[in-house]
Amino acid sequence: MNKNNKTIRKSILFLLISTLLLFTLLSCSNNTKEKQNANSGTDSKTDTAENTAETTKLTDGLPNTDMQGYVFNIFNFDNTWFTWANTRILAEEENGDIVNDALYKRERQIEDRFNCSFKTNEVNDTTDYIKRNVSAGDNTYQLYSIYDQNFGVLVPYMLDCNTLPYLKLGEKYWNPDATSIYNFSGKQLALAGNISLSVVSTATCIVFNKKIYQQYVGGDSLYDCVRNNQWTIDKYFQIAESAGKDLNGDGQWTADDLYGINSNFKGLIGVFLKGVGMGFTTPGDDGVPVFNLAQNESALNLVTKLMDALSIPGYYYNTATTVYDATPDMFTPGHALFSIASGNGIDVLRAMPDDIGIIPLPKLSETQDRYYATSFGNTIWVVPKTVDVSSEGDNIGMILEAMSFSGYYDIIPQYKEIVLKTKSARDDESADMLDIIFNSVKFDFDMNVLFDAELQTTILPAMWKDKTSGNLVSICEKNTAAITNYITKFYKAVDAVE
Repeated sequence: MNKNNKTIRKSILFLLISTLLLFTLLSCSNNTKEKQNANSGTDSKTDTAENTAETTKLTDGLPNTDMQGYVFNIFNFDNTWFTWANTRILAEEENGDIVNDALYKRERQIEDRFNCSFKTNEVNDTTDYIKRNVSAGDNTYQLYSIYDQNFGVLVPYMLDCNTLPYLKLGEKYWNPDATSIYNFSGKQLALAGNISLSVVSTATCIVFNKKIYQQYVGGDSLYDCVRNNQWTIDKYFQIAESAGKDLNGDGQWTADDLYGINSNFKGLIGVFLKGVGMGFTTPGDDGVPVFNLAQNESALNLVTKLMDALSIPGYYYNTATTVYDATPDMFTPGHALFSIASGNGIDVLRAMPDDIGIIPLPKLSETQDRYYATSFGNTIWVVPKTVDVSSEGDNIGMILEAMSFSGYYDIIPQYKEIVLKTKSARDDESADMLDIIFNSVKFDFDMNVLFDAELQTTILPAMWKDKTSGNLVSICEKNTAAITNYITKFYKAVDAVE
């Protein structure tokens, strides 16, 4: 082979090797890009958002003010009466309980941050104390916990919280669907944020016995019904009305048999009405609620269904004489498919032998845009009109804002994720349902102002005594004057607040 041919062959070989190397490099580069793209694009944005959330600490945006030893005094309930809700605000020391320790940590952090301190006085019922203290001009306390059903009688003793700086009541940690209902005529008279766990611990829902459902009902997954917007009033009635069974075959409906729903009557009607976004009243042209159940066709139809269901064998068992009497517990021993419950009520069911499921209250129809969880019979917080806003308004506003912010981000997750989900909810799907329920909390005038103050002494006892829908309109008419009179007096008290 001559020298020229050798040179040509070497050139060709060099070209082939170079091409092969270039192809290999490009291939590796493309593979690297593909691997990078597998963690980029949509996923990368998600990862970035998650990493940002993990590395960027949420802040309340408050200035780190030196309050020079300011003492923030709270008048709160003790645990001797409010047993159905978690109303704790402070913790004296850490004891290993995750909620207690989260409360303690919040308290210490706020005290250290602002150079302030907390003091609390806890009693069985704060109602008489706020009346007496404010009437006497006692400005010892900056915050009172009150029973939401006593809100109406305590209006004259409240400060308009709009006068307090730093409160961001539209933020989610203030539960705006709850707090906003206490804004009357532009005056923010009470707060329903996350200063304690009261609001979420009384959020209503439905629990169901999974064993009973599988054995006697079966069919569609109730969780799928919720997720697919098929958990409606009609679906609820279809299941609950057919669940009853004469277990001992004696032909008599007693506590030994199986029923569709377990609940006291006092809350039964209101809870289902609120689940579909309706109520006993509707706002008038001037915004003042009007008791018009008899004229509200949709609400009247639903209440009629609820009342008629009481006479269906196996649907409901309640031996109480009045709406105030204790209701037999049919759910825990396995004699009811459904039960009306709350966050705190679910926690109590952790010792129940049968597995339970948790779902929200049903919608009116599949087109309803969200689920609703009425939360009533809880504590709300008021600032007394005896405080001097000019001298301590900034401190009060900052402390309340910091407490509610931390309550939402630091304390509720402990209550929800650990206490409820891992100890009470028996499956991951129930845990998902809790998220829906806690994010659906809504207060309204009917359940959080009017309910115990007037409805439970007028229309509800009359309905329970009658136990049919036949006289529903006349019952409404007979009680309209009393309910309307209460609403009128309530708004006069609101107008008198300076």
